[in-house]
Amino acid sequence: MRYLVDLMLSLMLAAPAYAGFTGPSGNGGGFQGPGSQRTGTITQAAQVANAADDTPVVLEGNIIERARDEEYVFQDASGKVILDIDDKVFGANTVTPETKVRVHGEVDTHRQRPNDVDVRWLEIIK
Repeated sequence: MRYLVDLMLSLMLAAPAYAGFTGPSGNGGGFQGPGSQRTGTITQAAQVANAADDTPVVLEGNIIERARDEEYVFQDASGKVILDIDDKVFGANTVTPETKVRVHGEVDTHRQRPNDVDVRWLEIIK
């Protein structure tokens, strides 16, 4: 019986309300300032295509559409790239194609498809 109660309690606590991305097809903290970006950080979507696995990424632009479950098309002035964003990364933020965002993550390389970005946290830029 105790296990059943523990299971029910953990399921209730593990179901927070997510806002997420609102558009076609459907947070972290820390220091920001001088020296906060690591050396070699990618800052343009077009750079992701030729980057090594696990290269740090900080991009500013717009999430313009959902590609698949937890995969989104991101666009900045340099081009487009796929972002892999877990639902929990959105937190309570609602993001539309018009919302300017800053995403932090790292390059994820693949053998059979283009590189993408595994997003660790997302900020809305005002």
